[in-house]
Amino acid sequence: MEEERDKTGVNPNSRFHDLFTAVLGGFAAFLLATIKMQIDTTAVPYPFYKGPIIFPLIVLSIMVVSSLPAFYRLLIKPNPDASWYLDGKGAPKRPSVVLGLLILFFIFGITYIGVGGSCFLFLSLSLFYLKHRSIKTFIGFSILYTVLIVIVFKYLLDIWFPEPWILTLFGD
Repeated sequence: MEEERDKTGVNPNSRFHDLFTAVLGGFAAFLLATIKMQIDTTAVPYPFYKGPIIFPLIVLSIMVVSSLPAFYRLLIKPNPDASWYLDGKGAPKRPSVVLGLLILFFIFGITYIGVGGSCFLFLSLSLFYLKHRSIKTFIGFSILYTVLIVIVFKYLLDIWFPEPWILTLFGD
């Protein structure tokens, strides 16, 4: 008997997806609850919104809020038609590649090419890999979101990012 799938090929009744999302949300909630123990804010002369804790607070809060529907479907009102079927044939390749690009550009890339370059390359390569290949889409959106992220984090919130290594090659 073939399992029901939506137009993207995903089984809408898979409980495995909810479990994975709930585990990520639970981990984010744990990190959010212990954030003061992980990030030293005692020596930071900046106001709260400019300090090193703001970005993790935003990201972890979004992760926790995004996982609430999965917790609800798993624990409070489970779907009787749901199964523990994992969609696809093996490992989820596309999300894994995008996660790899995210790690590459935002953990290592900010140090070497800066926040703007990292953001642009991550977005454009991810969109291109996910088959959004029109110039308007993968270059246009990448430029738009890069500009928005740089304006919000560097200029509006005045969050400090390290000087990229590539700029040190050209001198001060």
